[in-house]
Amino acid sequence: MQEIIRFLVNNVEVVTKVKEGKACLIGVTPEESKAIIEVFSDKPTTTKRYYWM
Repeated sequence: MQEIIRFLVNNVEVVTKVKEGKACLIGVTPEESKAIIEVFSDKPTTTKRYYWM
């Protein structure tokens, strides 16, 4: 997994192709692929948390 992340950091155009569905990450589960795309996403995906007292 670390090798894939390193490759994607050095080859940002591949991340774009994966996001567009023109390329896939071989040897990575769909869940891992989704997480990787989310990390490289331009907009942060934070979940708001609410606490009830």
